[in-house]
Amino acid sequence: MPIGQAWSDQYGRKQVPFGIYSLLFGITTEILYVPCMIALRKELRSSCKKVSNRVCNQFTGRAQIMFCLSFLDMFAIMVNCVIFGYLLLEGAVHCSNRAMTLAVGIVGYGVWCTASTCCLVLAFNRLFQVLGLSKYFTV
Repeated sequence: MPIGQAWSDQYGRKQVPFGIYSLLFGITTEILYVPCMIALRKELRSSCKKVSNRVCNQFTGRAQIMFCLSFLDMFAIMVNCVIFGYLLLEGAVHCSNRAMTLAVGIVGYGVWCTASTCCLVLAFNRLFQVLGLSKYFTV
C-alpha cells in the first residue's frame, strides 16, 4: 500500500475546473467584502455623533458584533475557498500533506464554531432589545 507522495500520485486527482471556480469565487468575495467592512467601520464611528447615548450603545453593540463577524467571514472564505481551491488544483489528498490538510480542517472548523457563536450572541442581543431587556445586559 503506497504512503505519502506515492498515495497522492496514485489516488490524487486534480480538479481543475472546480479549483479555479473556488479560487475565483473566494478572491472575488474577499475583494468585495473589504468595502463593506470599511462602510461598517465608518458607520460605527459616526453613529454616536448623531443620536442619543442610549441608542448609540444599542447600535454600537450590534455593529461591533457584526464587525467581528465580518472578520470571521473573511477568514473563513480564505480557508474554505482560496486554500481549498489551491488544494483542488494540486490534487491533494490527506496523505500528500497531512499537516496542511489537518491545519486547514481545524482552522475552518474553529472559525465556523466561533462565527456560529457570534451569530447566536447577535440574535440574543436583538431579542433582548426587542423585549426591552437590553438594559440588564449592558456593559
